[in-house]
Amino acid sequence: MTTALRFDPIRLPEHCQELRREVRAFLADEISAGTFDPLRPGSAEGEDAKAFSRRVGQRGWIGMTWPKRYGGQERSFLERYVVTEEMCVANAPVR
Repeated sequence: MTTALRFDPIRLPEHCQELRREVRAFLADEISAGTFDPLRPGSAEGEDAKAFSRRVGQRGWIGMTWPKRYGGQERSFLERYVVTEEMCVANAPVR
């Protein structure tokens, strides 16, 4: 008897799918502007990386799960995961 493992695909809630689209559009704009090259990880350093981080922060994507009283957004860990996953896939200059 063989037992095959089967993983059901995860379906994100609509608000997370919208967030994913928003992050992808942001990253596409940054790549088009020459902020970083997704094919060359580490291509944005110094002031470019700092400016990129500021733009990410302006969108509320840093400290997403922190309480608002500490400057966070009180968003879910799933939303944070969506942003982190997209940044990693694009080789964005984040630490």
